[in-house]
Amino acid sequence: MNLRKYCYATGFAILALCACNNDDDDGPTTIPPRDFTTQQAAEEIVLKDYLETHFYTRVNVDVNDDGTPEYETVHFDTIAGVNSGEASIMSSGLLSTKTVTRNDVDYTLYILNLNRGTDTPDEKNQPKAADSTFLTYRGEVFYDNQDRDADGIPDIADIDSNEDGSALGDGEDRRPDADDDGIADNSDVDNPDLASEPDSDGDGIIDDKDPVDNNDPNRRVFDSAITPVWFDLVSVVSGFREATVDFFGAVDGNPASNPDGTVTYSGFGNFVVFMPSGLAYYDRPPNSQIAAYAPLIFNVQLYDVNESDHDRDGIPSYLEDLDGDGLVIDNDDNTDGDSSPNYFDLDDDGDRVPTADEVTFVGDLNNDGSIDINQDIPLDQREIIFYDDDGDGVWNHLDADDREFKNN
Repeated sequence: MNLRKYCYATGFAILALCACNNDDDDGPTTIPPRDFTTQQAAEEIVLKDYLETHFYTRVNVDVNDDGTPEYETVHFDTIAGVNSGEASIMSSGLLSTKTVTRNDVDYTLYILNLNRGTDTPDEKNQPKAADSTFLTYRGEVFYDNQDRDADGIPDIADIDSNEDGSALGDGEDRRPDADDDGIADNSDVDNPDLASEPDSDGDGIIDDKDPVDNNDPNRRVFDSAITPVWFDLVSVVSGFREATVDFFGAVDGNPASNPDGTVTYSGFGNFVVFMPSGLAYYDRPPNSQIAAYAPLIFNVQLYDVNESDHDRDGIPSYLEDLDGDGLVIDNDDNTDGDSSPNYFDLDDDGDRVPTADEVTFVGDLNNDGSIDINQDIPLDQREIIFYDDDGDGVWNHLDADDREFKNN
């Protein structure tokens, strides 16, 4: 794959979403989030319906019209009309699922495996949950941004006129819909009174009531990078991270340079992940392009991986995930209970002896790109040495009772 230097990444910022009370004296009031279990059940229906009613196409994009594609992207469309013979994403044979538990709710990720990654997987090329990754990506919403109940019909034309966000509708306060197709009569091209009204994109909604051009494959994209960028997996949404760690980077992570200034990667991981909002932004989207409680789609190409040590204490950050839940920023991974989780804490146990002085970091002896924590091998073969001076089963750097400097 050839890549030129085009980039318009905006990142994964998380912003607080608040609403103002009608009583000015009361000031801003935070909107309480919906129940996680109830919302997950509603969104699971939306995800499955989308995967069963849509197909995907891999598209080579030639930015300069010079006959050489700079990158590949994946487009999605509804199985209908001229596309009625297409196979659904669900039946593609490339779709797998992964269960991720957050907030005591089991969420399902749907992952379309376009290419797992390098042919000879090793630790160097497979990221862990706290690593840094070199990748391109394209993020989009399932349905158009004006579709708050995620049924594929823009709010302005939706029979659920109270727009309460329920994917199934609540049966109350609904606009008239004579042909029962989900499109309100005052927006429906099937309405005899509107027969002369244009429907440019052929979605059944007259142009006057349709704010979105369904012929534009980029209409739902809220963020993308077509030149590789480094992403810290600690900082991205859970669904993105949990999918990425199952793939591999390009062969050696080193691209071949071409005479025209492009580079070519081989054997890189390429996938699409379909995620519920509980593994994305839930009720706090980063911008107006993403609605609250919006399921998201990310197409990702993974090129390279660096094992991270955020606090440079010698312990790779992924090893500071003490409870093994794929998160290094929760309270379970903050031994001394201060403001910094262990992965970003110079003194994990708060005993005033720096963590870097309570372990001995040797280095990547076998040059596989990852630090091996095996303590059952001979001392001279260990890449990092942990100590337990008082024999209580807790390593010194996590035990405030053990305060001996080891690297003097």
